[in-house]
Amino acid sequence: MIEKTKLSLWDFFVMVLSGFAIVLSVLIHCLLKGVITWKLIFNSSSVLQVTASLLIIILLGLLFEPLANYITKLLTTCPCKYKKLFCFKEWDKSNKALEKKATQNVPKEIKTSTYQYCKNWVTQNTSDDSYMPYLAKYGFYRSISILLFVNSASIPFLYQIGWINMVIIMLVILAFASIYFYRSRVFYRHISVTIYSRFIASFETK
Repeated sequence: MIEKTKLSLWDFFVMVLSGFAIVLSVLIHCLLKGVITWKLIFNSSSVLQVTASLLIIILLGLLFEPLANYITKLLTTCPCKYKKLFCFKEWDKSNKALEKKATQNVPKEIKTSTYQYCKNWVTQNTSDDSYMPYLAKYGFYRSISILLFVNSASIPFLYQIGWINMVIIMLVILAFASIYFYRSRVFYRHISVTIYSRFIASFETK
């Protein structure tokens, strides 16, 4: 999600939920456009179709993960004014202090990637996986926010409902996307705080 990790149960749940959200989004658009009907959906309930749907959901979640990660990196690294809406000044200040303290136990040659070193160290040398629920929630909120952004951007290309209605719908979807994006940034910080704290505690108890 944030970096390359082995697949865990938390990752699986995130992929399933993200894939389900994508399928649900496509179904809603198809229903609104009249491409399919509710009758067709309820008449398609065989075991084979349900199994195939689950596999498609997992595959979509797996494919959407790197795309959501890439778009999130673009949004969080570009020098846009929107960042003021997601200001974590005090939180980031505290997190920076933890990172500085953790750096004291990080080899000099890799101080440019303190977070990654601390995460790998905690994973390999302790049984603490308390950051995993935060990682899963971060991945879920991030994926849903990006999916909502994509849905908002697609409205003008899918529907002819008048400019006023279109703008209102787009703004409503964007509002929800912003809320989910904000939550993803909260859990992103929970992850780093948890990892740094566990890393520091491991050395202080020695």
